[in-house]
Amino acid sequence: MDIAIVGRHTKVSEDVREKIFEKMDKIESLATRATRAEVTVVHERNPKLSGDRERVEITLHGKGGVMRAEASADDRLVALDKASMRITEQLRRLHERRAKRHVGKPSLHEVVHDLQAKDDPAVTAGEGTADPVESVQSWEGAPQDATREVAIDGTPIVIRSKTHAAAPMTVAEAIDQMELVGHDFFLFHDADADLPSAVYRRRGWTYGVLHLEAAPAHEEALETA
Repeated sequence: MDIAIVGRHTKVSEDVREKIFEKMDKIESLATRATRAEVTVVHERNPKLSGDRERVEITLHGKGGVMRAEASADDRLVALDKASMRITEQLRRLHERRAKRHVGKPSLHEVVHDLQAKDDPAVTAGEGTADPVESVQSWEGAPQDATREVAIDGTPIVIRSKTHAAAPMTVAEAIDQMELVGHDFFLFHDADADLPSAVYRRRGWTYGVLHLEAAPAHEEALETA
């Protein structure tokens, strides 16, 4: 993505330019379809606007159209932070709208209800487990046993288990991936902690992260007679 920085009624210092490029690196990871970005730094000369004398405008151009956000403050870097946060929120909401194509897929409760409705005699009579779900297929390049089906004894429930290969990534990258697919959580390997982890969405635009660290198995504290 090409980035153009323009100063209006002011000169943009090298320090501010570096901050702009840092912000745009993060925005670019979300704006995958953007081909050009314009960042305009405006200094208002009107003394009545001293509280909002610094304004930053960010405009993204791409195949999907134009997206724009701006913010004002009495400090140039504060205005930059506000503008980048606003356009990041717009991008994440755009990804969520695109992810709505997943809406309408059956929930786990519906799948279980459908399986129960079939009333498989092999399961209800306790004579064995149901045949594997025929719709499960392995994908191109999948490792051996990457797709498995595990039947829960005495129930018509079959759990589909898949193994995916994934490169380590940071928490920020995992959050971006979660927003791109429109899910409420995302499993990944944390490159910083070197642990299996999961990020999840909380209220508003806040997120949480869970790390899974192996611990020694606890021995049975009491012995049976």
